[in-house]
Amino acid sequence: MKIQMLAVATALALITGCAENRKHMGAAAENDQNVLTGGPMTGTKINDLPPAVQRTLQERVGSAEIAGIDKEKEDGRVYYKISFIQPGKNPKMIIAEDGTIVTSTHNR
Repeated sequence: MKIQMLAVATALALITGCAENRKHMGAAAENDQNVLTGGPMTGTKINDLPPAVQRTLQERVGSAEIAGIDKEKEDGRVYYKISFIQPGKNPKMIIAEDGTIVTSTHNR
């Protein structure tokens, strides 16, 4: 009986810990100055983006949690592909170096 109770207590502790950990994934903007809200731990960060791209993101999705930022070059132009933690609410955006939105379902 004690072993069963210990197993249940351990399982509850693990579940609670995992739930708490998920809440803190993508730290709040006040805790992490590199992202709007949350965001990538490695790779391109908000502070790595040109100011025009940062402004566009702030204007369009200022409170969104960023999942990743990929920098790509095509035909001599630089683009940033931004994906979000909640793609249903904030679909992926592709923003040119000058801040122009190239692709986004926000435009529709």
